Amino acid sequence: MSNDFTRREALKKLAMTTGVIGLGLSGVLAACGDDEETTSDTAAPSTDGASAPATDASTGGAPSGDPIKVGVLTDITGPFSVVGLSNQAIAQFTIDKINAEGGVLGRPLEMVLVDSATDPAIGAQVARKLVEQDKVAMVIGGIASNMREAIKSVIATRGNTMYIWPASYEGNECTELVFNTGQAPNQQLDPFIPYLLENAGKTFFLAGADYIYPRNILGKVRELVEAGGGTVVGEEYYPLDATDISALQNKVLSSDAEVLFSVVVLPLSIPFHKAIIDGGFTGKIAGTLFDETSQILFADAATGMLASQDYFFSVDSPAGTEVREAFAAAYPDASFSSTFNTPAWYRSFYLWKNAVETAGSLDTDAVAAAMDTAVFEGNPGGPAAMKAGTKHCSLPIFIGEVQADGSVKELLSAGTIDPTECG
Repeated sequence: MSNDFTRREALKKLAMTTGVIGLGLSGVLAACGDDEETTSDTAAPSTDGASAPATDASTGGAPSGDPIKVGVLTDITGPFSVVGLSNQAIAQFTIDKINAEGGVLGRPLEMVLVDSATDPAIGAQVARKLVEQDKVAMVIGGIASNMREAIKSVIATRGNTMYIWPASYEGNECTELVFNTGQAPNQQLDPFIPYLLENAGKTFFLAGADYIYPRNILGKVRELVEAGGGTVVGEEYYPLDATDISALQNKVLSSDAEVLFSVVVLPLSIPFHKAIIDGGFTGKIAGTLFDETSQILFADAATGMLASQDYFFSVDSPAGTEVREAFAAAYPDASFSSTFNTPAWYRSFYLWKNAVETAGSLDTDAVAAAMDTAVFEGNPGGPAAMKAGTKHCSLPIFIGEVQADGSVKELLSAGTIDPTECG
């Protein structure tokens, strides 16, 4: 069974059970689950005996001494578990890789994994365990924005521990000791909307689910469209508990828009996008939630979708190709896609590692000061650097088009885009 097949089956299962993509990245849904804490020997997706390679030349020999505990908080159970298992896998992969390169300050890293179970209340409980009982040096994780909101004060404000939020999201997270390593709205949209206005059309229909992520993203889209001389001919949101959005489909089809900018999320995004294409829509479908997973989810309707992300498989990035292929070999059931935030998790560990080694200690204030300007040259897609004073990361951004075979063709490298959050 191929790696692509196992990821395909996982995504189809995911699509049928919950709205993880979009909701998972920035959503507001929650579900109950077990309260569980484990260390790095917890079962992750199968490695088939593979291990992460040591590719950094700066190895300093085998790490020794007491391990440095790092907290990994993600949804191992509950509706978001497919994303959470990929989070767990990339965390273990990266920790193994760093340890093979000599560790951090010459000491090995040890993952302390907790299951937030797709439930912010459970997330707050297990975050407290990481800080108060396990005494971790930092915490990374969270899939949905409501999880971040539930755990950030437990970790950063009251726990005085660094918290890394590795997700593309709606913006405006500026809490002390919280560092954001995913894409901020301006990074995805500032190069994307001008490209669409020039290459796809001047009239836009904006469609999304009714919660903070789509509303913030589409609000920014409207600003950029109108500033660029375009027109928004419709803007509609549907309730998260909706089971039928055919009325929205009809509005899009009757609008004669040249561009549908969609933040419609799973599970309704599957019938929605199919109905739009089957209904004769001849314009372009664009959004912030499309990548190599789109054809698996939307089948033929995905062909031609336009996306803005920090990494596509087609990007000419030897570092990205190497780590993606090594990760796929080690964890064939996991996804390295941008919609699962896997590249963001990977760079987060290295940005933190570099900050710790710049600080020369694990002192929270010293590491935070160094993290403010941390750089990771080996980031998939190109170097990533924290922008001083913003708690956000400057990132390479790419615009791509989904092909009939599911790959994404790179259309434009927008270069490194600085975040405008918190500055």
